[in-house]
Amino acid sequence: MEKILSVSIASYNVEKFIRKALDSCCVPEIMDRLEVLVVNDGSTDSTLEIAREYEEKYPQTFRVIDKKNGGYGSTVNASIKAATGKYFRLLDGDDWFDRDGLVNFIEELTAAEEDMIVAQFKRVFEEDGHEELRDEAEDIKEKVVHFDSLGAHEWFTMHAISYRTKILQDNNIRLTEHCFYTDQEYDLLPLPWVDTVRIFPQVVYCYRIGRGEQSVSPEGLEKHYNDQTVVLKRLYTVYPDVGKQKTARDKYIFNYFILRTFLQIKVFLVISKSNRHRQELIQFIGYLKREQPLIYKELVRTSKILKILLVTRYAAYGILHKKLREEYRY
Repeated sequence: MEKILSVSIASYNVEKFIRKALDSCCVPEIMDRLEVLVVNDGSTDSTLEIAREYEEKYPQTFRVIDKKNGGYGSTVNASIKAATGKYFRLLDGDDWFDRDGLVNFIEELTAAEEDMIVAQFKRVFEEDGHEELRDEAEDIKEKVVHFDSLGAHEWFTMHAISYRTKILQDNNIRLTEHCFYTDQEYDLLPLPWVDTVRIFPQVVYCYRIGRGEQSVSPEGLEKHYNDQTVVLKRLYTVYPDVGKQKTARDKYIFNYFILRTFLQIKVFLVISKSNRHRQELIQFIGYLKREQPLIYKELVRTSKILKILLVTRYAAYGILHKKLREEYRY
């Protein structure tokens, strides 16, 4: 039977979590239409052995790709190349699918023809188990919309997005390797070829929050904050005229850049306080002023934090760091 959905599972040292991810794909009524690509990214624990168990038990559904460590982007690149499903989506090795939602999702995709599918997801917090529903399309009333009608709609994220696999393969979509935060490239790089969007009003993805090893944890930010700058600068290069064209698509991408760039400024104020980090923050804002003037001007207009930094000539760095560090929640 034709594979309807290919799932790329990035797997690096997730032996404690990956069984839950893989078990969430083991739903008998859909497994003949589901392709699960478990990409072992050079794990040094038993992640690969666990993945092989599922491949041996369910060879019609699970396929293991074993490779040297290349970072998150490399796992997505390997999966895009290998995928045979009609649609493609991501699942991190420490997250999982809502089983009922996944069944209904594949039923929906079987008849779908749209370029992008946007589903609900939920954030599940490790500390106390509480959950938060995320519906990034809650203000969209139609079932199917043209992407160009979204305008300044707040951007969709990888936990919500599936693409037609053909778009990714035919247009050689590749994420940056040996780099964190490349899910943002997944959010944006395929957009020139997305014309239609289908809204799926159920939870599919369950996003685990609270692991210290996660890239969005304070510890992860401390280690990898510069990778966010690398990703942003690549995306700025891909869309050099963003903010100038005044089309609905341009507004969507510009909105994404404003929010992500603002978050990166906040990251510099959340990681440990030091003269080096202060100088890197000043350099990043200087880069924006020189190379991305439209983004810079919009942030000056809308960001109270940036205004305070500029007005005080960064003397408020310490005060803002203390405040944002205390308030940070991921």
